[in-house]
Amino acid sequence: MNLVYLDESGNTGLNLKDRHQPIFVLAAIILHSNKWFSMEKQFHAVLEEHFGQESMHTVELHAADLKARRKHFKNVSLADCLNIRDRMLQILLDFEIPVIYQRIIKSKFEKFCETNYGPGIKINPYVMAFPFVCMEVNRYLQQKGPDELGMLIFDEQKESLNEVERSLRTLRLDQDSILKTTNLVEKGFFVDSAKSFPVQLVDLVAYYARKHEEHKQGLHVSDLDKQTFGKIRELTSAGFGPDTEDILEWVKSHIVK
Repeated sequence: MNLVYLDESGNTGLNLKDRHQPIFVLAAIILHSNKWFSMEKQFHAVLEEHFGQESMHTVELHAADLKARRKHFKNVSLADCLNIRDRMLQILLDFEIPVIYQRIIKSKFEKFCETNYGPGIKINPYVMAFPFVCMEVNRYLQQKGPDELGMLIFDEQKESLNEVERSLRTLRLDQDSILKTTNLVEKGFFVDSAKSFPVQLVDLVAYYARKHEEHKQGLHVSDLDKQTFGKIRELTSAGFGPDTEDILEWVKSHIVK
């Protein structure tokens, strides 16, 4: 069984004008169950070096907290925070964990909604990006083999829980859906991120994938953030993604009449 963990970065809901977070990214990591225990051991080994054995129960990794050196990382040096960041991304590389993500440029998305759905109509970017991430995950599983199944796992604090579950039902059951999935099972599970190391890892990936996309759009990104871009590019699955096809252009050509 493939466990597919999802998280987003730059989520401002229906506020599409936030100048500090102009891009939304939804990311997924695909972790085969036979790698789970080994990865968990390495994940906690990194944190134990800085926080001791109790870190397994007391420390939650969030990219924003790690970068700002706040909460659990308040008294951790910058050099150590960067070391934790890089080693966590390296774990994903060492275990050859596929990363899939989709980005939405909010200013373009706002214009798209107004043009196609009417003035004042707004859609949460999460709802737009989610089916496309699922479609690419499904394609990855199909390429591995027809019997390769995946189960989606989310942070239980998901604000769009109802929309996520409706989308999953449509993707799984609608025979006429262009975005139909065949290798994703069940309705998805919601877990406490503090108790799930893969959710914490995908949080890290989503954050730096967003920074990578902001840099590609010519926006200011710190030199420290740029240090992660090589690993992000190496992790990102080839295929349907932000570098090959724009979500909004795909929707306009395949769905919007």
